Amino acid sequence: MDAPGSAPGPGGLEPPRRRRSSLRLALAVAMVLAGLVWMGQGLGILTAGESFMIGDPTWAIIGAVFVAIGALVAIRELRRS
Repeated sequence: MDAPGSAPGPGGLEPPRRRRSSLRLALAVAMVLAGLVWMGQGLGILTAGESFMIGDPTWAIIGAVFVAIGALVAIRELRRS
């Protein structure tokens, strides 16, 4: 008997686990990109517009945490596939 989640999806395409992995990878990339923007604003590198985040070091720290978590999730998902 096959393990749960190993059966092909509709039409014999990829298994459902693979699709979920792609979604996690996309969300991880989005986290990294958002974190980089927040870091840039917190450090005063990205100054376009009038954001409350510009020049606030708290957002640089929050951005760094998001980049780290997103990178870890992306690495984990890439190793699974």
